[in-house]
Amino acid sequence: MTAVLVLLLGITAVLLPAGAERPASRRHAGGRLAAAQVVVLGLGALLGALALGLAGLGATTAAQAADLGNIDTGRTGSILIHKHESGSQNANGTADGQTATGGDGVADVVFTAYRITNLDLTTQSAWDGLQSTQVPADACGADFQTPSLGSYTFDGGKASAATDSQGETSIGDLPVAAYLVCETSSPGTVKTKAAPFLVTVPFPNNSANTASADGSWLYNVNVYPKNVVVQAPTKTVDVSANGLKSDAQVSYPVKAQVPSIASTDSFKHFIISDPLDASLTDGQVASVTIDGEDVSSSYYTVTTGQTVSLGFTKAGLEFLKTKPNSTVEVVFTAKVVTVPDGGVIDNTATFYVDTVPQSTPPDNPPLTPPDEPGTPTNKVVTSWGDVRVSKTDADNSKALQGATFQVYDAQDPYAASCEGAVRTGAPISVDGTTEFTSDGDGVVSIAGLFVDKKNGAPGEASVTPDHAQRCYVLVETAAPAGYVLPSSADTPLTVKTGVTATGSYDLTVTNTKQNVPQLPLTGANGRLLLMALGIILVAIAGGSALVARSRRTREQKS
Repeated sequence: MTAVLVLLLGITAVLLPAGAERPASRRHAGGRLAAAQVVVLGLGALLGALALGLAGLGATTAAQAADLGNIDTGRTGSILIHKHESGSQNANGTADGQTATGGDGVADVVFTAYRITNLDLTTQSAWDGLQSTQVPADACGADFQTPSLGSYTFDGGKASAATDSQGETSIGDLPVAAYLVCETSSPGTVKTKAAPFLVTVPFPNNSANTASADGSWLYNVNVYPKNVVVQAPTKTVDVSANGLKSDAQVSYPVKAQVPSIASTDSFKHFIISDPLDASLTDGQVASVTIDGEDVSSSYYTVTTGQTVSLGFTKAGLEFLKTKPNSTVEVVFTAKVVTVPDGGVIDNTATFYVDTVPQSTPPDNPPLTPPDEPGTPTNKVVTSWGDVRVSKTDADNSKALQGATFQVYDAQDPYAASCEGAVRTGAPISVDGTTEFTSDGDGVVSIAGLFVDKKNGAPGEASVTPDHAQRCYVLVETAAPAGYVLPSSADTPLTVKTGVTATGSYDLTVTNTKQNVPQLPLTGANGRLLLMALGIILVAIAGGSALVARSRRTREQKS
């Protein structure tokens, strides 16, 4: 095109001088001049068209130049966030989002992207600096909303919407820049927030970073921050002995899920602890299982007493890392020693778990609750009531000492009325005895009997058992001396939750005096009886005399 333009300009230069070289001949001067003007005008038009064409060519060249491999600073991009439980992904995600990762999504997590304001990605020095930047775990500040990273400065940040049930959200309309991304909000199940990280918009789409590398720049960047998610442990309660002060009579099974953690992390500690109410004592660990299988005792240490705990050792923590999402069950036991005023004994255990960014656990992990918040179980309760029985004389209502009793379960413990209660099973032991005796005040005291239990729902602050009383059967085994047992020795007994007030009784049981042989009578009837006896004696004496006289007469004749 340039050569054509030069040629045309040359032709114009030739034509114009030709007209000037013939000043002497004027006959045809006007015609030649007109012809030259036409030629010049035509050439001008042609040159104009060529100029427009060249301008178009320049525009095309400029458009081609915009498609260079350089960063397009006029574009905006986004950060596409995939929030999963740590260790749950089948594969690591890539920035282009083309790798199927799987993984369990974490909902209700909010991220904020803080733009680095003193960093210009159009300069090579900026990229060189980012390459060598290490992001510490506390780069987002103690509140996870105060970014700090070396000499970098930040804007106020742009927050995402909360992640959905699949753990996905995004931060859009981001200008070309580098961003520090912080997990600024998360639900209570998230034990450890995701580590802060840097993202550039755009991001290099090369083989080192993506699955479908094409050598371009990614303006929509996929990221996969992970959390150590702690599911709330669950707790139930069982009662094996209905009488107070029986060994291991209350069991508290606690189930805790092993968090899924990254391969580059280790457990810092894993502890389940159960602080006992003052009405309980002698806390013990009855069993430890994982997915129903016994756990080797070399993997954990037990602390007994008023606060009973189970803590995994270093070897145990290494073992747990191989069991993501498995269920650890610890069964705690305790003895009920007193009935509280309200009769209800609460119990809540706590789960303590944390991780460290290293390949092996600490050599000496804590085995008892650390000084940090844990994750509580649901609340469980048991209810108890004491028994006071009044033993009296049926004739005068005076107190009787020395009567003995046993107490039995009822076949229908939660009947609407205990009047028809029928005993079942063996005598109940309370504080090591199955026999209870009325004291000098005629009172039979039974320290405490089980009434009811209940497993509270997660987060339920106040838990009340469904039944306020329970049916038992009181059996009198021996009456005081001089008294007879009732015609029916089985007496229905209603045990109510709580402590029976002094001077009040749950039941009154009477005894009737023993019958004895009749004493001799006095009066008329008595005299007639004596007279009859006298006549009989006289007759007997007379008969004896006649027999003796006859015997002597026979002897004399012989």
